[in-house]
Amino acid sequence: MSDPQLTLKPHVPTYGPCSIRDLKPGEVKLWCTCGLSKKQPWCDGSHKDTSFRPLKWTVPERAQTVYLICACKYTKRPPICDATHIGLTCTIREQIEGCPLKQEHSNIGEKKLCEQCGFVPDW
Repeated sequence: MSDPQLTLKPHVPTYGPCSIRDLKPGEVKLWCTCGLSKKQPWCDGSHKDTSFRPLKWTVPERAQTVYLICACKYTKRPPICDATHIGLTCTIREQIEGCPLKQEHSNIGEKKLCEQCGFVPDW
């Protein structure tokens, strides 16, 4: 059985990383995985009523001045940016255009996003 978190498609709030300073080693942060949070890159609970859950991340003990935290939500090293956002625009557009639920996008209703492609109405 596959992990549903692996098949979910998040919304892309920003095509690039967030530069985060002043994180304390050992501090636990909740990284937004849905892309809906208004406090990017961190979770603000906007995933409520979706299948998304935040990623609990502990700031490494070896301190850095700046962390580049993924804001496109497609990194393969969450929550650290791996530059997946480069060239992602066309992929996301194709993902939305080819979505099997595309007919339902105009009537998404109470849902916050299409978890099949990442489409968000009125973003």
